[in-house]
Amino acid sequence: MSTTKDIIVAEKCGTITVDVFKTDNNFRFFYIESNNKDILNVCDIIEDTLKLY
Repeated sequence: MSTTKDIIVAEKCGTITVDVFKTDNNFRFFYIESNNKDILNVCDIIEDTLKLY
């Protein structure tokens, strides 16, 4: 009996960094940064999701 594993070959497109800050009155806010303009649409999705937090 043999098993087959799925293999994904991919190229890294960029990195997204999310910094989380909290003020003294427990207000939280986020700073999102990407190192590549080609992934800005992913940053937008993350930002929209974090706004719901």
